[in-house]
Amino acid sequence: MNVRRFSRNASAAGGHRALAGLAFILAVPAYAAGFPAFEPHVMGLWGNSTGQTALADIDQDGDPDWVVGQRGEMVWFEFRGADDWVRHELGKGAKTDVGGAVLDINGDGWLDVIAGTAWYRNPRKPLKKSFKCFPVGTISCHDDVVADVNGDGRLDVIACSNDQANPRLVWYAIPENPEKAWAEYVVGEGIHGGVDPAGFGDLDGDGDLDIVRGDAWFENASGDGKQWRGHPVLIPPGGSRIGQFGLCLKSWVIDLDRDGDLDVIEAEADFEDCRVLWFENRDRGATWQPHLISPESTGQDFHSLAVADFDNDGDPDVFSGGGPLSKALHCCYIWENADGRGGLWKRHNVLTGERCHEAKAADVDGDGDVDICFKPWQGSRHIFLENRLVSKRSEAYQP
Repeated sequence: MNVRRFSRNASAAGGHRALAGLAFILAVPAYAAGFPAFEPHVMGLWGNSTGQTALADIDQDGDPDWVVGQRGEMVWFEFRGADDWVRHELGKGAKTDVGGAVLDINGDGWLDVIAGTAWYRNPRKPLKKSFKCFPVGTISCHDDVVADVNGDGRLDVIACSNDQANPRLVWYAIPENPEKAWAEYVVGEGIHGGVDPAGFGDLDGDGDLDIVRGDAWFENASGDGKQWRGHPVLIPPGGSRIGQFGLCLKSWVIDLDRDGDLDVIEAEADFEDCRVLWFENRDRGATWQPHLISPESTGQDFHSLAVADFDNDGDPDVFSGGGPLSKALHCCYIWENADGRGGLWKRHNVLTGERCHEAKAADVDGDGDVDICFKPWQGSRHIFLENRLVSKRSEAYQP
């Protein structure tokens, strides 16, 4: 299993996890025919109004663990097996909304956590010790995203918020001593959410990193993240759907149509009837053509977005699920990229009846396919949605 490990060095690579089977039949992967089924497992019960989610190898045992928090408090669930997750305290003290991300902040080779106003330092013995909290002047926010904004080869942190105290989109350069205050650079006005989980990339092809803020993209005019030029052009047909908390979208930058430039996939959120769509990049970011992925009406609040090759056919598919404001029965969907270029989508309902908020995707169990973890906004059930495309277990699962 390849697991991306965020570090201060943006070129850090992932690790591998070897699984030894108890018998030969368990060691030989079985491949499901057609689009995979997904089997839900309850990781555990904890919290309410939680966010700050991540899948990351906190304990350096070679597989991703589930990181989650609520205002001022964080925990992590150690992965031992599909039905065997152990909860550990991570730390206390940071103030944030749902914004949080994982990276190696102090360069010691262990993954730390940024969560709004502070970061948590991995003690290097996370099974036995909690993380120490360091307030560094960063803002409480809905989105925290990790990227190399200024092109110096080290990861920075992008934050977005429409909080009355901090209504801005900013990024932070992590200093040599990360326990001191972080330098803040303003990109533009904030919205409720619009950068998470992957709203960044070189959209205009000029060699530097630009930022997507849901309804707009911000051109890195100076190349080093000091000067920005906003382009409010990512508007779907009929306009953006805005709910009680303000404009909120989930964003993912990727070359979806394989034409050599980066496009933008978005899921509308914090509204009762949201869409998933993508914007086709034309003329190096000068014009954008919107395309629906979901139906125009879904009855779902899509407060999650994960883009991955869920069926192992070599192209990216799209996951989202019904969040807290959904007016229909909560459903989790994967839209299969049927033509491999974003022109034809086939919807698969992979789970019904579980509220989905701030989902993340990775090969959690190391069997060669991409799984999904999520939880509700109000509620305590944390769900591991196991992809059964490739299974090292002998028993068959029937959804």
